[in-house]
Amino acid sequence: MNECKAAVVALISANGKILLIKRKENKNDPWSGHIALPGGRREGNEECSFTAIRECLEEVGIRPCNLIELGIYYPNNMPTMLVKAYVSCIDKEVTLQIQKEEVDTAFWADINKLEKGKGDEYYFNGYRIWGMTYRILRDIIDKKIYEKCIQPGNNTS
Repeated sequence: MNECKAAVVALISANGKILLIKRKENKNDPWSGHIALPGGRREGNEECSFTAIRECLEEVGIRPCNLIELGIYYPNNMPTMLVKAYVSCIDKEVTLQIQKEEVDTAFWADINKLEKGKGDEYYFNGYRIWGMTYRILRDIIDKKIYEKCIQPGNNTS
């Protein structure tokens, strides 16, 4: 079924780190400045998986492959914006080519070092991760999906 309006991809490295982006400040963006996963809006009738791949390549210069479908999510402030989320395992944290028009910064966060907040949020190095991105990360952690990406000899400690 191809009912997404947008798609995101959680890139997870073999040593258990996940790529997060900080969206550029933009008065026309309802998620301006938020921590997010690479992704964006679907164009035309493209497959949701293609949207995830295209947007990830555009925003951080990585072409994800072997996508694992995670499910459909939506932003708290826009329940009709159906976002298909995927996970993609990569061997290592590669050098990023950040698209400065949309992405302020990007960083690899150790899944074991995400700190649970008092509410529905995680914290990492001073960044607050909440909303849809929090829910996606929570599912990746609670369902141990990230373990599919970890390779022997690449301990996360």
